[in-house]
Amino acid sequence: MDSFVNSQEWTISRSVPDIRLGIVGSLSSGKSALVHRYLTGSYMQEESPEGGRFKKEIQIDNQSYLLLIRDEGGPPEMQVRTSYLKIF
Repeated sequence: MDSFVNSQEWTISRSVPDIRLGIVGSLSSGKSALVHRYLTGSYMQEESPEGGRFKKEIQIDNQSYLLLIRDEGGPPEMQVRTSYLKIF
């Protein structure tokens, strides 16, 4: 999938503002299928246990943003969390 993001894209500065989204949940809960469906418009029957990092340029109110999606694979208790979700 050409939406794969290498780790450098998560740290470099850019002229287009970014939005970072972390997808977390139980094993086999459909996280990867949901991300794949959003990025490609097609359904992925088999879920990837590894997760991944993806990007997509989006428009919100006529403003371009780079959406960076991090799909966390593996058991949640084995992952190190360095961020949080803020809902407002």
